Amino acid sequence: MSSNPGQHDAPQYYRPGPSTGRYPQYPQNPYPHGWHGGATPPPAPQQAPAAPAPQPGTTAQPGTTAQPVAVPQPGSGQQAGQGPQWNAASGWGPPPAGLGSGPQGRPARPRQVVTALVALVAAALPFVVMGIGAMFATINDAVLNDTGLPRADIDAALAQTGLTMDQLTQFVRVMGGIFLVLALVWIALAVVAFLGAGGARIALAVLAGVYGIPLLLLMAPTIPLFAVLVVALSVAGVALLFGRPAKEWYATRKLGAASRS
Repeated sequence: MSSNPGQHDAPQYYRPGPSTGRYPQYPQNPYPHGWHGGATPPPAPQQAPAAPAPQPGTTAQPGTTAQPVAVPQPGSGQQAGQGPQWNAASGWGPPPAGLGSGPQGRPARPRQVVTALVALVAAALPFVVMGIGAMFATINDAVLNDTGLPRADIDAALAQTGLTMDQLTQFVRVMGGIFLVLALVWIALAVVAFLGAGGARIALAVLAGVYGIPLLLLMAPTIPLFAVLVVALSVAGVALLFGRPAKEWYATRKLGAASRS
């Protein structure tokens, strides 16, 4: 249609050329050399019918030129409407690990780390129970008689230290609180080491050496089996955390965290 504001002739429309129905055709520019005001617009050029594109596997008709059509080959990793995919042999297909946009997978936790967590928690649970009980305990003659120690030795120790029953009760409660705190710290470090913190296993090794041997010597005269069992569980748990599978797992996690940062 003419768009000259100074011309009031009837609007002229340009009919599009024939189409195959698949790819609609549009009229070409009727003013290839530009339009000048006052000039009569040239008639719209007629377009030749567009030949349909040959289907894959068919032969082009005489007088027409067949256009190459890309057909996805089986196993090429390319689907209709998608771009080329990474393939390990040809270089197309899903990108290798570490190059894609998705989150990288974390290494699987070895069984030794799970077993270490169970052993370490089992070694600390008796002290949690003992610590809670000692914090609410009241020391009297009946309690002293049930300890299994000779009463004469207990009375001699109290006389030597000058402690009364009330002072002894306070002392036992304080010791119970210390045992409870240490046991909870031990369990917390075991859980953190289970989650992948390498520094937590070093702290567990230090605590096992600092408190394990004195605990064994302190409890061996009265309850030797319990003392040996607790220390054995603690040492086994720490040893599992420093075993080869666990060391490789911690090293892999550390390397992955460094690459993501």
